[in-house]
Amino acid sequence: MKAEMRTEVIKLLDYSSKENKSNTIKPSHDIVFLNELVREYLDWMDVISECDLPKHCLDRKLLAQSLGVKDSGKSKNLPLLCGLVQTFTNLKNT
Repeated sequence: MKAEMRTEVIKLLDYSSKENKSNTIKPSHDIVFLNELVREYLDWMDVISECDLPKHCLDRKLLAQSLGVKDSGKSKNLPLLCGLVQTFTNLKNT
């Protein structure tokens, strides 16, 4: 029953957001970039199917390169957002 309610709410929100999208302004490069970082994180959490995101996505290597992040063996298993949070935490503590 909860799943059915959730599905109906998502449908209502999806319909509502599609109506509003016709009035929205094209997002800036920074917003698109941030959306891609969030998409990568949601994909890593395996919840991306529940989101209304465009079908195309940017390559992880391109995202990492644009951020100036080098993927190591360990970091490749985590979303780039985790690496950014860790970097800022390290900078704050120094």
